[in-house]
Amino acid sequence: MTLARVKRDRTDIPRYASNMTLIYLLRHCESSANQEGILAGRTAKIGLSKRGARQAKKLAATLNRESFTKIYVSPLQRCVETIEPFLKSSRRRAISEPLFLEMDYGKWSGRKLSELRRERLWKLIQKKPSSVKFPSGESFLSAERRIRKGLNKVARANPKGKVLVVSHGDPIKIAVQLSLKGDLDLFQRVVIDPGSVTIMDWPSGTLIGTNIPAQSLGSTALGNRSIGKRSIGKSGKRFSKSMLSNRRVLGGGTDVSPRI
Repeated sequence: MTLARVKRDRTDIPRYASNMTLIYLLRHCESSANQEGILAGRTAKIGLSKRGARQAKKLAATLNRESFTKIYVSPLQRCVETIEPFLKSSRRRAISEPLFLEMDYGKWSGRKLSELRRERLWKLIQKKPSSVKFPSGESFLSAERRIRKGLNKVARANPKGKVLVVSHGDPIKIAVQLSLKGDLDLFQRVVIDPGSVTIMDWPSGTLIGTNIPAQSLGSTALGNRSIGKRSIGKSGKRFSKSMLSNRRVLGGGTDVSPRI
């Protein structure tokens, strides 16, 4: 993996313009942790699985059809590997933005989700995450403030722009709740699969689409902006309740549906 095409953002951020910023939030493609059912968090050297690497190559062709003002990426390896094929093919550069890092799960990081489900804290995370701080890690309220700050920063830097942000499952789910001015305690109801795109206007909070399969970007026009059509699953099959429950958990879940 190389970070040659990722640079630091050191520019001053201007005040809001009267126009909103269209933000595309892309969850990284399938990682080795997704494949193995591990809560990766900020654990170092968690890259894409073989399937995830194939997804990233397909994603590059799709993203080349879009015109982004700027590209921001979480500095974690799986996000960098997701966007790198696009950066190479398009000769673009991305800005490394820590505000869109995965949540810091502290001592829970690197552990199996099947094991974590047996922890007493798990039920509280599902019912009232706003009251939870991970052991030696981050609280959900702190993560919410961080994601809001990141969205505001991107919007200020790109008034009337169209921006791509490569991030993680829980931060994108929190961003969806922020856009809807919803209750943080309900954010786990949102499903964000690897390789999916969520589109919103910010800071208006207008939510245009969530969990869009990346390959469908540009298939449906909205004025002079394009969004994708949401599908119900591979080959048109509906997801079972067990499949949904596996996807709607901490960190984005396991047994995920490919969105590329």
